[in-house]
Amino acid sequence: MADKVLADVRIELKKGLSLTVIKQLLDDLTNKRVLNEEEAETILESNAARADKARDLIDSVKKKGCVASEIMIAKLKVYDEHLYNKLELGKLLQPACEEPAPGGPANQPITVSDKSNDKEYPMTSKPRGYCVIINNMNFKNNKRNREGSNYDAAALEKVFKFLGFDVQIYTDQKAEAMKKLLLDFSKKEHGDCFVCCVLSHGEKKGVIGTDQKLCPMKDILSPFDGKNCSTLAGKPKVFFIQACRGKNREEKVVVSVDDCHERDVDLASDTLEETYSIPKNSDFLVAMSTVEDYVSYRTANGSWFIQALCAQLEEGSKSGDDILTILTKVNEEVSRMEGDEIVNETTCDAKMTPEPRFTLTKKLIFKIP
Repeated sequence: MADKVLADVRIELKKGLSLTVIKQLLDDLTNKRVLNEEEAETILESNAARADKARDLIDSVKKKGCVASEIMIAKLKVYDEHLYNKLELGKLLQPACEEPAPGGPANQPITVSDKSNDKEYPMTSKPRGYCVIINNMNFKNNKRNREGSNYDAAALEKVFKFLGFDVQIYTDQKAEAMKKLLLDFSKKEHGDCFVCCVLSHGEKKGVIGTDQKLCPMKDILSPFDGKNCSTLAGKPKVFFIQACRGKNREEKVVVSVDDCHERDVDLASDTLEETYSIPKNSDFLVAMSTVEDYVSYRTANGSWFIQALCAQLEEGSKSGDDILTILTKVNEEVSRMEGDEIVNETTCDAKMTPEPRFTLTKKLIFKIP
């Protein structure tokens, strides 16, 4: 398919497209309704460098599917036949797409076919993509140090290496360092998926750096939206956040279930308060360790949420489960955990429920390499 061809030659095509050809292609693709005028203007005006304009153009067209990609390749032959032949696009391109029937409405948009394989995110790149783990353990106020977080980081590293990701671990990051780190990663070349795991204290608006300053959720998520990170446009961006989101404690409700599990452990909470929302762009998944306004629990051997997540990810991926099925199982497991917490010299029941939010448009299945 033509979109697969664009993906295969993406790096060399980005290097070879001149600014003149980019502008010619944008004019023709706008006229043919492959791109709208706003998309074309964004490609030209939001990127200072020629290579960035080329990258955005390729990714924007590729995301629209086979027909759109075939039109772009055909126009490339007209405007830069040398580059077309150098990349052997004539040999690579197969007549797998059908042009819209002539005589249709001039404003008819190009549609993506509704084949079954279009309903699942591709997960074939090697590596699958980056998995960034930010593990904040030691804080400015050492009474707030997060004992046991190293077990979470190790479990995440193990499972995502097993799933084929390039795992990068960063320990004890200040708020500004976290922002810069994620901004730097948004500018890299990516595979089929991006995963970010943040282990820290938190508030409603975001997570806390080791300097005990806030890193808002918008600064964690927005670098990877479709406008700021075109290499991940149409690809899943997954965030796992182990942190408190307030100071409230969940109340225990007794449910009559035969196999209900209880766990009595020495607990600590990841709270150190305000709301966040994920970007409106599609293909995001943000899985929080607890619901808004509530604390999140951690033991000396790791947090409830991350330990359950890693176990369910490994088991679910072996079974071919999609991520939402896996997270539902995580919710069930964590919601059944129970412990005691000392608050103001009073023993309280410790309960919590994770909360995933998503704008995924397809099934996300972490396929084992």
